[in-house]
Amino acid sequence: MKKISILFGAAFAMLLSSCSGDEYLNTIPKGSTALVSVDPAAMVTDRSDQPQVLETLLHLSAGESSGIDTSSKYYLFVSPDGNLGMTVRVEDCRLLEKQLNDLAKKGVCQTVTERKDIHYTFVDDKWVVGFNDQALLMLGPVVAARQTQTEQQIARYLRQDKKAGITESRMFQKLDSIPSAIAMVAQVAALPEQFAAPLMLGAPKTADASQVLIAASLLAEDQVLCIQGAPFSFNTSIDRSLKAATEIFRPMEGRFVNNLHPQAVLSLLTQVQGSQFLPLLQENKALNTLLMGVNTAIDMNSVIRSVDGDLLLSLNTIGEGRLKMVMGAQMGSTDFWKQADYWRKTAPRDFQFTLDQSDPSQKVEFLCGNEPVVSLSRRSEPAMNASVVGRLKGQRLCMVLNLHALDEGLSQTVSSFLTPLFGQVSTLIYSLDTPQTDENQTQK
Repeated sequence: MKKISILFGAAFAMLLSSCSGDEYLNTIPKGSTALVSVDPAAMVTDRSDQPQVLETLLHLSAGESSGIDTSSKYYLFVSPDGNLGMTVRVEDCRLLEKQLNDLAKKGVCQTVTERKDIHYTFVDDKWVVGFNDQALLMLGPVVAARQTQTEQQIARYLRQDKKAGITESRMFQKLDSIPSAIAMVAQVAALPEQFAAPLMLGAPKTADASQVLIAASLLAEDQVLCIQGAPFSFNTSIDRSLKAATEIFRPMEGRFVNNLHPQAVLSLLTQVQGSQFLPLLQENKALNTLLMGVNTAIDMNSVIRSVDGDLLLSLNTIGEGRLKMVMGAQMGSTDFWKQADYWRKTAPRDFQFTLDQSDPSQKVEFLCGNEPVVSLSRRSEPAMNASVVGRLKGQRLCMVLNLHALDEGLSQTVSSFLTPLFGQVSTLIYSLDTPQTDENQTQK
C-alpha cells in the first residue's frame, strides 16, 4: 500500500510539473490586441538574423545560463491599453536576479527589488520588468514617472489565473495553429494606420478595425520583414466578406514592381479586374476617401473600373496631411480616356496623367499622380531594393511599407517592437496568403 501511495504521489507531482510549464502564458492579458510567438527550437541556428530578443531587450545572452528558459516560446503582445509586452518562461529565478543585478552594476538597469514574491527592475530607462518563479513579464516603453504604475500592472498580470490569461482565447488558439517559427495574430486596429487601411479591403463599411484580424507567418532577411498571411474575423458575416474579396486578386505579372518609389510610405500592388475591385475600394473608409480626393482631378471611378491587369498605388500617407499618390495600371478598356480633355482643364497643376500605348505587345497603361508619372515608365532595373522587388512577382496582393518614410515617433514605436525579433528592419512586405476555411474560428 505504501508503494502504491508513493507511486500515485510521484505521478501527481509529474502531472503538476507538466501543467506548470505553461503557467507563464497566463501573464498575457486576455484582451491583448496583437500576439507574436517565437519558437527558438524551430529557428535555424546558423542564421545571422535569428531573433535576439533576450540580448536586445534584457541584455541577457541566450547562449549562456541566464535563468530564462530559452527552449520555450517567447511571446510578444500589445496589451489592451496599448503597451508593448513580452513574456518568457523563467527557469531559475535566483540566477535571473543575479544576472540582472550584474547588469545594474554596468548601468543597464536598476538594482532588482522584491515585493510580495515579485522582483522588479527598470531596463534602459524604458522597459519595466517583473518576474517570479514562473514567468518574466516586460512592458513598455514607458517614462520613469510611470514605472510604479506599470509595476502594479505587471503584478496583476503575473498573479492572474488561466481564465484571465490569453490561452483560452480564440486569438491564442489561432496563433497556436500557425506552423511557423515566428507567427502573428493581430487586430488591424493594433497595426500602424498606414498599413491597416488596405488590410480592411473586403470588410463591410460598418466593420470596425478591431473586428478584422491578420494571421501570418513572419520571416526577416536583408532588413526586409516578410509577412505572409490573410485577413479573417471571428464574426461570421465579416469573415465571409473578407474571404470572398480575396478571390478577386490574381497573380501579378510584375509590370510595376521595378517602379516602387523609395520615398513612398505605402505601395499596394495587385492584379485585378477593375469592375470587381472598385466596390472593395468604395467600401473601405480610408481608401474611399483617397478615391474621393483624386476624383476632384479625374474620374477615378471610371479609371479603376477599366483596369484589367497589374495595378500599383503608391502613397505618401493615408492619415492626416496632404496626400500624394502615384498610380499605374494595365487597362482593359480606354473608354474613360474620352474625358481626358476635360480633366486637363480642371485637374490641379501638380496632378499629371497620361495613357501609355508605346509598346504594342503590352497592354495599354494609365499613369497618374502628384509625382512625375515618368517614374512609372517601363524600367528594366528596380528603383527600390532588389531584395524587396524579388519577393513581389507572382503574388496576388502585396503591400510594401517603408519604415524610413514614417514620421519619427511612429517609426521609433514600430522599430521598438520589431528590432528585438528581427534586428534592423527598413521595409515590411505583406503578401496575401490563400485563406483556409476554418468553421471553428467564426461565430454568428
